[in-house]
Amino acid sequence: MGVLNVTPDSFSDGGEFFDCDTAVNRALTMLADGAAIIDIGGESTRPGSEEVVSAAMEIDRICPVISKLREAAPACVISADTRKAEVAEAAIEAGADIVNDVSGLEYSGNMAEVAAKTGAGLVIMHMRGAPDTMQTVKNLEYDNIIEDICAFLTSAAAKALDYGVNRENIVLDPGIGFAKTVEQNLKLIGHISRLRQCGYPVLVGHSRKSFIGKLFDREDPRERVFATAGAAIYLAEQNVELIRVHDVRAMNDALTMYRLCAAAR
Repeated sequence: MGVLNVTPDSFSDGGEFFDCDTAVNRALTMLADGAAIIDIGGESTRPGSEEVVSAAMEIDRICPVISKLREAAPACVISADTRKAEVAEAAIEAGADIVNDVSGLEYSGNMAEVAAKTGAGLVIMHMRGAPDTMQTVKNLEYDNIIEDICAFLTSAAAKALDYGVNRENIVLDPGIGFAKTVEQNLKLIGHISRLRQCGYPVLVGHSRKSFIGKLFDREDPRERVFATAGAAIYLAEQNVELIRVHDVRAMNDALTMYRLCAAAR
């Protein structure tokens, strides 16, 4: 899954693809580089960010990009990265196939209903609080982080099923970097096989994130590519179905090489 932030303030590439045509060209490049899904977001949810984007503004940012990308690449699988049901509905109407909800169905009460009535795929991510509060001490306290997150995600998936979302349309995401410490992020990745036991495909979005920067003293997110690839290879070894990344070509090369070596073995 290639990341396409149509925002002025995302942590890694804010402002780079804010123009519609630039964003579509970036998406086409990621597809050529090996992306299977393009994840388009119009609101930054980086740690510490405040909610300043209205639903209307978010729609204005992402829907033209979705429409133009659908026209330019009809077979492309498009995901709308939003926690607002109103935005999700507009994005699906514009041509999106998947809704990627970082709030785990907590922000909009009718997000699952939108996914059910449209037949869209639904990514359910774990997060506590909101982007501006998720790294507070209270939100970083867990009894058992692995089991707590599995319980949250399976409960959210059950809610989606109750609304009529098809089971095969649901994907779970542990929310790397969202209400987690460096050590907790590592533990989640290390124990990702436990999340796969919940019975749904798993998506992990660790790309360029601040915990990597802290581990390797890399302030610039663009200097976190090799560490991102290292984790991606581990996740592939654990049979994780989806990884969400900024550097599609580099990750595709790393994973392809891993698979070639594994096949030769």
